[in-house]
Amino acid sequence: MRPNIKSRTVFLGDNIDFLRGINSECVDLICTDPPFNKKKQFTAPTGSQAEGASFLDLFGKEDIKDEWVEEFRQENYELYSFLTGIRGLGNLYNYCYLVYMAVRLIECHRILKSTGSLYLHCDPTMSHYLKLLLDCIFDENQFRNEIVWHYKNASRGKKILAKSHDIIFWYSKNDSYTFRREDVLQEYESGMTAWRYKKQGKKPPAGKTPDDVLVIPNLNTMDNERTGWPTQKPLALYEWLITAGSNPGDLVLDPFCGCVTTCIAAERLGRDWIGIDAAKEAWNQIEQRLQSDVPPDLLRGEDTFSTTPPKRGKGETRPKKYVYVISNPAYKGMYKVGVAADAEARLSSYQTADPKRRYKLEYKLSTPEYKTLEPHIHRKFDGDHEWVPADLNEIIGAIKSYRPAQ
Repeated sequence: MRPNIKSRTVFLGDNIDFLRGINSECVDLICTDPPFNKKKQFTAPTGSQAEGASFLDLFGKEDIKDEWVEEFRQENYELYSFLTGIRGLGNLYNYCYLVYMAVRLIECHRILKSTGSLYLHCDPTMSHYLKLLLDCIFDENQFRNEIVWHYKNASRGKKILAKSHDIIFWYSKNDSYTFRREDVLQEYESGMTAWRYKKQGKKPPAGKTPDDVLVIPNLNTMDNERTGWPTQKPLALYEWLITAGSNPGDLVLDPFCGCVTTCIAAERLGRDWIGIDAAKEAWNQIEQRLQSDVPPDLLRGEDTFSTTPPKRGKGETRPKKYVYVISNPAYKGMYKVGVAADAEARLSSYQTADPKRRYKLEYKLSTPEYKTLEPHIHRKFDGDHEWVPADLNEIIGAIKSYRPAQ
């Protein structure tokens, strides 16, 4: 699908609205540094270039919607089960953060091209949870690497080891992903990358595929690119990621663009880019940093901003999923009615919980109306969003005769 978004645009607002408006399979690379759930307020210092930027990295019920969880239950039961388990652990802020991230990562997966990848930046605050979340959304078989960004200059305490790295999870859309190995080769002895030699205008040495540890210094208050934006990351890190995961002219998206490091790195590398952020200061950042951090000969056109979400093209097809009916003789007069992309796989997952494997798939219907059909059946027969107390033929008849409201 062709992009319905103009390159070199910063969208201002809640990224879920903008992500849902982007056409499917039109983005080559998503490279982002989202909230980490650090449970504190981040504020740019007074007098800095980013003065006024502030955000609370703490999540609660007000940050999520019940309809999102209902969508997970219908469309990705594995994800729904994972989040249900997290909610049972007792730390509501972790559950809320993961629901907030899940609905956005689902859209990220949808808009990526078949050759596309996601690089998701995080740290040990939530990295272990995010890995499982990404397995549910992208499929664990599409996990490529856990990349360690080692920045050395960490503060040192006396009772714990110094924290000196962040994590970047790399997932691809499928097995035909872009990886420009030749541009990020690594020299055996020194660990210097060919990419660094290219930046210095030198001929890169022959080398091996890079290790999964990137040794790149973090920013400090004396660095020229430092804007004062809380959680700002170095351009060198995001240039490496974009170089490895995309081709010149590809479209790179950062749905949590903040101080727009991804956008600036993409501009410097000859990629198209889109940024999204809720903070209005993100627009000021792109205006200033295009002038300060991008050589004039690398600027590729006019930049713009928008507060209006794009509208997906008419060619976008409505996905179909199965509404299924499953029985078990242990539950007489009741039937499981649910939604799944693969009804047989859902049956198999139920069988694993029954030593006698008595579950049986009684009926399935592939339909684009699954989002409204399944709850309609539960309301009609006073079900509990899992078991429906009714005659099997009546349930099947109601599924077959369902017509959505116009």
